[in-house]
Amino acid sequence: MARSFTERLQLSTIALTHALTYALAMTAAVTAGALVLGVLTGGGLVHTKIYLFVAGWIVMAYAVVRLWPSDPSDLLRKSGSVDPTGDTIAADAARTRFQEIVNELPPVRWLPPPRPWLRLTDESKLFLGSLLILLTSFLMEVLFGVA
Repeated sequence: MARSFTERLQLSTIALTHALTYALAMTAAVTAGALVLGVLTGGGLVHTKIYLFVAGWIVMAYAVVRLWPSDPSDLLRKSGSVDPTGDTIAADAARTRFQEIVNELPPVRWLPPPRPWLRLTDESKLFLGSLLILLTSFLMEVLFGVA
């Protein structure tokens, strides 16, 4: 079944919105935890920036380890099965408590769930979140002058 360009764009935008909302929620949670830890250790925003930097690399390393296939059959399991049209159907994402909270955040709460073949894996969303955590640390230093 051929889809129009606007329909494909709309479905891709929905999937990207879900992934970005997950990554932004994760970044907000890690930033809040780093801020509390920074205040408790007496370093304020300087320690917060350092904790964000370290947490970003740890989350990125974890996401890369989860994304890395251990053998060729893992590629088939991670990507899911193939539908009759030849498109790959992503494996259904695991339901975690954090994912349930993210599903209640706007704008995701107003959108339908993304199509299975367009969903990003949890590992991909973690990697995207790690990039946003590192970006937050970078912006604290460059934009806001937290040395």
